[in-house]
Amino acid sequence: MNNKKPLIITAIILILLIGGFAAIALKDRFPQIQDWLLSLGVWALPAFISMYVGASIIGIPSAILMLASGSLFGFFKGWGIVSLADTLSAVLCYGLGRTIARQWVKKWISNRKQFVALDRAVEHKGWKIVLFARLSPLLPSNILNYGFSLTKINFWHYLFFTWVGMLPVTGFYVYLGSLGGNLMRGQQSPGQLGLQLLGLGATLLAIIYTTRLAKKTLSESLEAED
Repeated sequence: MNNKKPLIITAIILILLIGGFAAIALKDRFPQIQDWLLSLGVWALPAFISMYVGASIIGIPSAILMLASGSLFGFFKGWGIVSLADTLSAVLCYGLGRTIARQWVKKWISNRKQFVALDRAVEHKGWKIVLFARLSPLLPSNILNYGFSLTKINFWHYLFFTWVGMLPVTGFYVYLGSLGGNLMRGQQSPGQLGLQLLGLGATLLAIIYTTRLAKKTLSESLEAED
């Protein structure tokens, strides 16, 4: 049984990488992505998650897939799916950074002062740094997944505060995709559209305020450690 584990892990990684490269190939074909996923029926959900996780593993921004999720699945369901896929991505990147990709990640990060300071800040402030880093646009989320794998952060703290910290950003993109999908399908009355745009504006203002505050706090922490 143990001899099969490396083969299973390799197969999973290959599937996710294929999904990631598929996401790259289709990034300029947003309507086609939606049509293709819809044609898969019950397989649309696992296909979407594979593409999302695969793109994250190879460092490709996943905003286009967040938008697609909102358009395809609606806001609440799409947000839940993206949140799940984003958390799985964070866990897998963390695991790869701790195992087979460790030497590559260490080499890549060694010349970047921000990550050296991040490691020290995590050692002193733990989960707070994870939360602020996720809320702040100072460091890309995909890169942070690997960066945190080299720190001494508790895994469960990393998992929980990564999930919480990414909720505002994922929610915003999914909401935007949901609104765009409803507009394309002509499912919005003028009154509903006005309310949704108002909600979108309020959400955007809240995210801007939160990210500015998180960025300021994180920058101060990194500068102190540096």
